[in-house]
Amino acid sequence: MGRRHLRGMRHLAASSLANIQLVAVCDLNQDNATFVADEARELLGLRPRVYADIAVMAREFGADLQAASITTDVAAHHTIAIACLEAGLHVMCEKPLALTLRACDVIADAARRAGRVVSVAENYRRDPINRLARALIGDGAIGEPRLMVETHIGGRDRIAITPWRHMKHSGTIAVDAGVHYADILRFYLGEVRAISGEARIQEKVRYNTGSAGPGGFYGRWSADFPDSIEPTGEDALYAQLVFSNGAIGHWIDDNAGHGLPTRVRQVFGSRASLECPGDRNGRPLVLHLDDGTHIADAAILDYAPSYRLAPLAAELFGGERVWSYSLEFNDTDSRLLALEYHELGACVATGAQPEVTLEEGRRDLALTYAPFESGVLGRPVTLDEVLSGAASEYQTEIDARLGLA
Repeated sequence: MGRRHLRGMRHLAASSLANIQLVAVCDLNQDNATFVADEARELLGLRPRVYADIAVMAREFGADLQAASITTDVAAHHTIAIACLEAGLHVMCEKPLALTLRACDVIADAARRAGRVVSVAENYRRDPINRLARALIGDGAIGEPRLMVETHIGGRDRIAITPWRHMKHSGTIAVDAGVHYADILRFYLGEVRAISGEARIQEKVRYNTGSAGPGGFYGRWSADFPDSIEPTGEDALYAQLVFSNGAIGHWIDDNAGHGLPTRVRQVFGSRASLECPGDRNGRPLVLHLDDGTHIADAAILDYAPSYRLAPLAAELFGGERVWSYSLEFNDTDSRLLALEYHELGACVATGAQPEVTLEEGRRDLALTYAPFESGVLGRPVTLDEVLSGAASEYQTEIDARLGLA
């Protein structure tokens, strides 16, 4: 993921709104750190210094080092975030913010003590097409929202990106990837009140297919993965949600699906429905009206008068009211990451809060774990129960392993 972040920094550096500079790379694995530093030199024109210790790095740079971006496996997020905050650094952390709600809370405590900003790097909502979808819903294009369907099915029995994403104690794929969809559900329709569902391990053995993962950036390591693994963490979740506004959500994130891969995102309202193309592909939304009209061109903008992209997003995607775009996946992905870094720089400079705050990231994780907790308890749960720890049976074992119980 750090390699992908470098591409985001390159887009930001080439823009008219550049506001950060990469000066250091820190990793316990010095081979990884050196590799990324060399790549940074090629992409950014300046080789960052390499470190293995956060405190040493912060001490040597002093006030010149202001923020850190965390792109490690999720089980390490809270310990690294705390170390960065205690070193006086603002933090941007890849999603999910931490492996459990309790781990999120220890980050929150450290952030309060340090008086520093924590931003969660949630990129799907920054896609201009998702910005437009939210504006259409908010501006009443479909009437009162009644139902949102969020479905992702596929993956079969392959190792999904890395082996750790299949292990309960390091960040199973239904959490690591599912949190994206939790954020989109909340971004589109607001807070969720109650959840009923369950999570399962559908594939008992996963195989190494040599996949280089999204964008091809993980290929350097896939040859070192075992030929097969036996997952301990769930690869699928199934849930029904009740939003605070009364709408219903139907959510499937099945990373063990065979046959036809399926991605569906639809929102149905009292006057129309919205068909959404997914994330990072630039395809247009389709607004379906009751008279049989399907709007999938620039005319859809008439139904979203409030829609405007922020200046950097407008620069990177070709206008402040983009309704579609045609970019290769890696190019799209890196432009969205550039938006995250620009926001981080602005927060450090002005003291503003990021869009996806620590609390937003915490709520996204709570929604992701809610089907897990519902399945263990055998009853619906409220989001408040998961947030407070009243429904945390599934996470208790993980917290014990992390030393947080």
